[in-house]
Amino acid sequence: MTETITDNAINPWFYIAITEFVAIVFVVVLYLKEKYKHSKKSELKQKFGNKEIDFGNVMMSSFHAKEVYDELIKKCHPDRFVGDEHKTEIANKLSQEITENKNNYKRLEELKIQAIKELNISIN
Repeated sequence: MTETITDNAINPWFYIAITEFVAIVFVVVLYLKEKYKHSKKSELKQKFGNKEIDFGNVMMSSFHAKEVYDELIKKCHPDRFVGDEHKTEIANKLSQEITENKNNYKRLEELKIQAIKELNISIN
């Protein structure tokens, strides 16, 4: 007659092995999660340094920067100042900076004030 392993003999070792496996997976997941969390923090610190984020500017940039950009790029285009070389140069520099800061509402407002002063134009 052949001997068979009964369910009683398998159960304790099977459950011990499963418990060990779950514990190992749990520890590995915790380790990877902590490592990922620290790498993200250091990545953000490298990108932004210790600067505070201006969430007001983020919100305004999200919803109003395009309107200000469109208005400024039309009013400050260098082709509008063809006769005056000095204003054409100023408009050229402003247009480049306006394009670079297309999605930064706060900077666009600063450029708007600068354009009004230096180019003597009226912007709403």
